[in-house]
Amino acid sequence: MSNIVRKSIAHNVSFSNIKEERFKTVKLSVTMFVPLAKETAAAYALLPSVLVHSCKKYPTAIEFNRELSNLYGAGIGAYCRKMGEALAVTITVAGIDDRYTMNKEKISSELVEFLCEVIFNPNAENEAFAKDDFEQCKRQLLEAIDGEFNEKRSYAISQMIEEMCRDEKFGIKRYGSRKAVEELTPSGLFRAWKEILANSRVEIMFIGNSDTSSAENIFREKFGSMQRTIPDISTEVSGNVGEVKQKTEVSDVAQAKLVMGFRTGFAQPEYDSIPMSLTTAILGGTPNSKFFMNIREKLSLCYYCAARYDKLKGIVTVDSGVEKENIERTIQEVQNQLAEMQNGNITDFEIESAKLSMINSYKSALDTVSGTESWYTGQMLDNKILTVDEAVDELKKIDKNTIVELANSIKLDTIYILQPKSAEEAKV
Repeated sequence: MSNIVRKSIAHNVSFSNIKEERFKTVKLSVTMFVPLAKETAAAYALLPSVLVHSCKKYPTAIEFNRELSNLYGAGIGAYCRKMGEALAVTITVAGIDDRYTMNKEKISSELVEFLCEVIFNPNAENEAFAKDDFEQCKRQLLEAIDGEFNEKRSYAISQMIEEMCRDEKFGIKRYGSRKAVEELTPSGLFRAWKEILANSRVEIMFIGNSDTSSAENIFREKFGSMQRTIPDISTEVSGNVGEVKQKTEVSDVAQAKLVMGFRTGFAQPEYDSIPMSLTTAILGGTPNSKFFMNIREKLSLCYYCAARYDKLKGIVTVDSGVEKENIERTIQEVQNQLAEMQNGNITDFEIESAKLSMINSYKSALDTVSGTESWYTGQMLDNKILTVDEAVDELKKIDKNTIVELANSIKLDTIYILQPKSAEEAKV
């Protein structure tokens, strides 16, 4: 199993080396964490795709892709995701490990240099990104936003979160809003690029068996020469709920989507997230969970019913696909199954099968370079970074009393329903 060696190389910049001999490739990622805010979310969501579209040294798609081909077919990637009430903007490059180059070239060093060109020398003039690149990437982001409505399950979850956390930063979508994206300009995005380099928490990760000294030195020089500030990367966590909120929307769907949001008050970095993750898995995270075995199989109330725990916000989300006439019964049964856990009605089989499922998920995460990068990047805002073996050891120690105690902290906050139109409405 892989281990991580992490060190500070500049102000608020950490470099992590994950030595891994199993793969024939290496992967280098740079993740910049910034606070989630309505004013900046749209720019930070668009920025990574523009950065990996071209750069000053390779300003055209032909030149850019030719250089990737010259680096033994290296690949570059970029994405922006919401982690708690922070945005994580990530740029990655992956290529062949130095052990497998034809003439013993140090491709890893060239990959580092290419990634630095992308991040620090973008294709821009007069304090603005190249217009063609900007417009193409902006159009693609807008298309992706429009396409979210067609993915009814994820759309319903997003709508529930927005309703549940409308007075909290967590209610902001990762791209802010469609209108904010539409209003972006090449010069505005360039200002966002300068801002994120100077005011972000940076986590650099190198995964593979190649020498990392070159990467470490280059990034130390790049970030060390900048005037950088420390942003407030934190998430508001609350276990308090008032009157349960409910929102219903009508759409052209054949199957209703029911999403229920629960608060727990248990979240990283203050609390270890593994016990609550196990509690949620027993409730609705595995094929042997209470939701699956009772609501879906025994009572046949839904097509699926799953529970997920956000370890940085302390929220449990339950989503289900149901027939319109079964919505109220499903809501009641979700609460009944939670009450069963709160009363201690949990079998040893349920606990052990959930643990085995989580252990398998943990271990399979390291089957690829990308999975390994995701495992460790996902912990960068936690109170500690665990290897898979350490996470498994912690998981095995959790007992029934802890699970029951945590189940009693799960409190219903919001219900969101996306339901089909009635026969009369469908005719209009």
